[in-house]
Amino acid sequence: MRRLCLVLSVVTAAVVPRAALPCSLCQCGDPAFALMGSQLFVPRTWHLGLSADRYAKDQVAEEDPGTREREVENRVTLSASRTFGDRLTLVGRLPFADRTITTSSDHGSRSGMSDPELVAHYRLSAPHPGTWLSASIGLRPGWGRHDAQRDGVRAEEHLQPGTGAMGIEPGLSFSHMVGDAHPGSIFGSAIGRFNGRNDAGYHYGNAILANLGYERRIGARVDAILETNFRYAAKDDPTPGEADPNTGGSMLYLAPRIVVKLDRTLFLRLGVQVPIVKDLYGDQDEKVNVFTGLTVRF
Repeated sequence: MRRLCLVLSVVTAAVVPRAALPCSLCQCGDPAFALMGSQLFVPRTWHLGLSADRYAKDQVAEEDPGTREREVENRVTLSASRTFGDRLTLVGRLPFADRTITTSSDHGSRSGMSDPELVAHYRLSAPHPGTWLSASIGLRPGWGRHDAQRDGVRAEEHLQPGTGAMGIEPGLSFSHMVGDAHPGSIFGSAIGRFNGRNDAGYHYGNAILANLGYERRIGARVDAILETNFRYAAKDDPTPGEADPNTGGSMLYLAPRIVVKLDRTLFLRLGVQVPIVKDLYGDQDEKVNVFTGLTVRF
């Protein structure tokens, strides 16, 4: 099974087009569901996660409309969650990013810690086993590196590993168990993402995220999950009152993934996000996203 999972990981990374990222904050999906599935409120349980993702984007350069630039980000994220009692789950995420921007005449790269995040999920109700409704609040203090320099001056915004701005993310989540002989779970969330302005005056566009998924076990070791991920993001605002026309817009993804149980506590996560509806502002594009990760549960 371990050899099969390794082969699947290598093949997926080789044949699926690389992900596209409109900005450092506009990723679709719910990190809590990615780490834990629909099991957000298992009492006295830890989840530790390690994920490695790659994002890329091609768009018109903000400072030179006649030039196209390619942005690539390699990101490694450490995640941890802990359920206290049967109502409160805390999820922490610490990402590290390496960013590169390439044009026909220039190439720049910077790396460092991106913006850490802490999210609290509080279960509001649980009318039936496996069914619950929760409220969440996420905080981003903006501690990621955002003062990287090139040639003695501050590097452009999208080369910075972090945003340098605080943010808040309120949301609602739910899960509902369905089926008798072969039970599965329907789960989803709606999240608002409200961003501050950093010291350089840049404001990433506020966003609304909505996710709906179905999870079902298809074998002794494999869970199959199918999600739809929606995002609407407002345009970025480099300076007050001046929006970047090639940022923001709406995306709808279809996101199948699997979770493979490697042993009693170790799980492998593999998934893709396939864009099925694009309504982006200006001249930009997004393609297929690829996600991999490991989760330890104890």
